[in-house]
Amino acid sequence: MILPKKCSFSNDSVQCDIPPSYVLSVIENEEYLIGVSCLDHLEPIKSKIRKLQKTKSIPDGRLKIDNVKMVSTNCIKGSPEDYEDVYSQRLREK
Repeated sequence: MILPKKCSFSNDSVQCDIPPSYVLSVIENEEYLIGVSCLDHLEPIKSKIRKLQKTKSIPDGRLKIDNVKMVSTNCIKGSPEDYEDVYSQRLREK
């Protein structure tokens, strides 16, 4: 699954530029992808999801939070240096 390059959080029309660390989805018979979050904005996004569930704007199921996982290939082995390179590249792209 290809994810957005930035966290889903925005405040007063200002979008967070930090790369996501978490994938948030709701499970109710099926799994619905809701958004992605950086570490700093996980709690505010969880709170917003709960509010949207109360107003029936999104499904009322269980909130599932997964860590973003980097896929290793022949050229990216998944070493700590590779993770740092990917993270710094994402920061440069903003």
